[in-house]
This record gives sequence, C-alpha cells and structure tokens, in this order.
Amino acid sequence: MIGAGGITTLIARCGEVTSVGVFGELDIFTGEELITVLGQCLEQRPGHLVVDLSAVSFCDGAGARALETMRELAVRSGTEVALTGVRAQTLTRVLEVTGLDLLFGLRQGPTTLPDSATR
Repeated sequence: MIGAGGITTLIARCGEVTSVGVFGELDIFTGEELITVLGQCLEQRPGHLVVDLSAVSFCDGAGARALETMRELAVRSGTEVALTGVRAQTLTRVLEVTGLDLLFGLRQGPTTLPDSATR
C-alpha cells in the first residue's frame, strides 16, 4: 500500500493486468499523487490497467483531470485502461459532467434518432 499524501493505493499485478485500488478523496491535493502512482504502473507496460474507485469518497474537477491524464498516459503506452467501482455520487457526477464517463465507457452515449423520427 502506498499512502504518502492524502490518498492510498493498493497495487496488484497478475500477468498482463495491473489493478490499482484507490482509497480516499480524489481532489486537488491528491490528483498529482495518483498520476505519479499510475504513471509508475504504466512504466511496466501492462496490457491492462484496472483502476478500482469503489473506496473513493469524493472527487472534484482536479481528480477528474487526474483520471483523464492517467487515460492519456495509458493510451500512449498502449495499455487498455478501465475504471471499476464508480459508486460515490460526487465521483459519478463529476465523470458525467466532464464526459469522462463516456470516455471510459461507463455509460452509453446519446442515441441518434433515425431520420424518419426527426421529421
């Protein structure tokens, strides 16, 4: 377990999958720390990175930016990334407002109506 600042992470590796459990608040005080930890995980070039957010109690815009940065780093390293355990209301809302829920595949995008329905 790593927990130098205001966030704690638990990292597990199994073959091509690295799982990271995140505990605490994901905000302006902890976002950079999370980016550092996830960046270190990505240096190992896992095929898949799974970030479990079920123990995150709060997330603000800075926390969302940290998740977006993590995804950008993963894409550059050729690692597939997935978020799991998105339960906290603030986390869900921030991901929805920023559109990250769509980026991470947590929700389906808007459906388009057939041409005949718009006439």
